[in-house]
This record gives sequence, structure tokens and C-alpha cells, in this order.
Amino acid sequence: MRDRPAFPRTTCDARSTRVPSRSAPYPRAVPLVVVDTSISLPATLSPTGLTRKFWVLLAYGALAYREEHLRLELDAIEAEAGDDGAIGGRDAIESLIGVAARRRAALAELLPPDAPAGWVAAGSGYLFDEYERKAIDVGPRLGRAIDREEAARLRRQLQAICVAGPEPFAPTDAPALTRDPADDPIVYTALRVGADLLISDDRDIVPDRDAGTQPYQHADSSILAITFGQLVDEHLHDVDWSAIHGDLLFEAHRQLPD
Repeated sequence: MRDRPAFPRTTCDARSTRVPSRSAPYPRAVPLVVVDTSISLPATLSPTGLTRKFWVLLAYGALAYREEHLRLELDAIEAEAGDDGAIGGRDAIESLIGVAARRRAALAELLPPDAPAGWVAAGSGYLFDEYERKAIDVGPRLGRAIDREEAARLRRQLQAICVAGPEPFAPTDAPALTRDPADDPIVYTALRVGADLLISDDRDIVPDRDAGTQPYQHADSSILAITFGQLVDEHLHDVDWSAIHGDLLFEAHRQLPD
């Protein structure tokens, strides 16, 4: 996996904006994924299913990422200050680290001991807009009527799980990458943020269902789109899914920062 994205990457703020990351380095190279609405909608609107359990792992990854990012930020500040330098704000950062550690531990206690904490998600304004719009339309088909207020709340929860996002771009900036122009900004999001995988069951993004994957490239960036089933078979086959319960997502959102 790549250590650095080809495009500038920013942190993904839970209040609908993305703000530039600070001087601290990113946490260790982990699977950074972009998940489109063919996966995120059933994962968040259906109370059961494997996609729901995967969403719990993404929330767990977000909590672990938050803690490690703060620790790396403190390390970077200490390195800049040197042996004799005063570090302003150390107490505040250490307090945030403590809160982040407690939040991660609270969810970890409810998960199997070997639950992976390294899977994290990235998003973009286009992806959040599409999710919020489709939640209202698709909700009844998944047994859940969604009004505009709840759709906005669900959007905020999606943003809270995303740890990074690309520099903002207009949908019209996305090059032609798929056979559906509405999907091009989704693939472009994954390319711009330097994601390792784009998870999608959309046939316009992954046309070859037998292979379950579709490579994309633009300029110097590349991304592999993969179906959820193929993702589980290739990368998550050793997860004890029976020990991960979908209702843990409520606890995960309770622990994630607002």
C-alpha cells in the first residue's frame, strides 16, 4: 500500500467540512477505503448483515486512527520543541489523547480480541451528498422511512466515520472514468484521496462480476475498485464475523466525536 497519496489529503471533519491536517504525520499505512452508496446505505440503514458489521469495523478504525493521529501530533510537537523547548498546549493534547483512548477502548471491549482496527474510510462532499439524497429514496426499500432531518443526521454519522478526504473538487472536474457519469466523481474521490480500495457493488463501477475488481487510473494515481464480496474473500476472510454484532454501530457512533 502507498504511504502517501498522490493528491493532497485532508482530514474529514464530522461537521461537513474538510480541514487541512496539521503538521503531524499520518498514522501508519493502513487500508484506506472509499465506500460508495451501494454498500454504505445497506450498512447503515439495515440492522443486520455483513456490510453492517464491516461498518462497525470502520467506526472502530476511525476511533483508533483518531487516537494514533493525536499521539503522532504530540510527538511531532515535542520533536520540534527539542529537549529544552516549552510545549504550549501539551496538556490539552494529552487530554484529547486520553479521551480518544477511552472511546476506542469502550468499543474494543465489545468486539472480539482480534477485531482489526486498521480499516479506515475516506469520503468527499459529493459522496456525502449522494448518500444523503439516496437515503431518503432507498430507505423504504430497506424497511426504513427516512425524512430530510434523519437523512442529515445519517450524513453526519457517515462523515464522523471518515478520517480523511480529498481537497474539495467540483463534480464536473471528474474525468470520464466509468460508463455512468454520476459515478465518475466517486472513483475520482478515491483517486484524489490516495485510497487503497474503492468498495462498490455498483455494476457501472465494477462491471466484471466474476473478477469482482476493476482497476482505474488517472494521471499518476491508480485505484482498485472491488465488490464487497471480493473484499471479504480476499482481505477479511479471517475475521470472526459471528462475534461482531450490527447493533454495535449505535455504540460506535456514541463514541465517535461529534
